[in-house]
Amino acid sequence: MTPEQKLAALFAADAPPARDYAFEADVAERIARRRAWLTIFALAPWALIAGIVLWALQPVLAGLSIELAALIQPLALTLGSSAVAVVVGLWFVNALQRRVTVAATPK
Repeated sequence: MTPEQKLAALFAADAPPARDYAFEADVAERIARRRAWLTIFALAPWALIAGIVLWALQPVLAGLSIELAALIQPLALTLGSSAVAVVVGLWFVNALQRRVTVAATPK
């Protein structure tokens, strides 16, 4: 084996991998973290404005909440009982489908 071939074999053995998955995962994590922080910083002024508006509307909302409680309570009861009925019905249909066996075979 010539010295050039020995050197080529040595460099070929030490070749870096085609893709470094750990590095790619680290870069992707840093990009995601940076985007998350930028999103938080972009939403902070809107949250501050919303807090100021709600603080200014507090007297109006306090009086309105008492009036709306009489309306919201029966609606919440109706929607809650309807949701429970739907869930129980779906569970019942699923339980029946597991017990029913089909005698005919499809063609």
